[in-house]
Amino acid sequence: MGMLTKEEILAAIQPVLREDHFFVVDIQLSVNKIRSKVVILVDSDAGIGIDECGELSREMGAILDEKIEDAYVLEVSSPGVDTPLKLPRQFTKNVGRLVKVVLADGQVIKGKLELATEAGISVRPEATKKKQETEVQTINYLDIKQTTVQVSFK
Repeated sequence: MGMLTKEEILAAIQPVLREDHFFVVDIQLSVNKIRSKVVILVDSDAGIGIDECGELSREMGAILDEKIEDAYVLEVSSPGVDTPLKLPRQFTKNVGRLVKVVLADGQVIKGKLELATEAGISVRPEATKKKQETEVQTINYLDIKQTTVQVSFK
């Protein structure tokens, strides 16, 4: 049967996620004749360490080995700082941090993530020389093209 779909992989590894303690941010598949690669980005509300990634990788590998016939490489890691936020849980985890939000219409908002709900986020744009006081903007997830956490070295 070859390679599974992302949905099939997600369904298969659910038990490993410890009743939702861990959550899958993204599953990336690169399928080729020689060796396919499955990359699973996992996180938790408290963050995730290398040891936990290793443990999840072993457990997920044991499950997927039974379901995937072809040779493949499994990589389980936590999303890097530059990985865009996708899920409400990731936004919630990053409340208080500086984010850069690119809207579907191309507009860019940089500011402090003040709130995250199931429907969207609230961002207070950074103050500028012209505009010291900024209004909090509420943005629906559907209007967001991409959101990344900005690493501040101040």
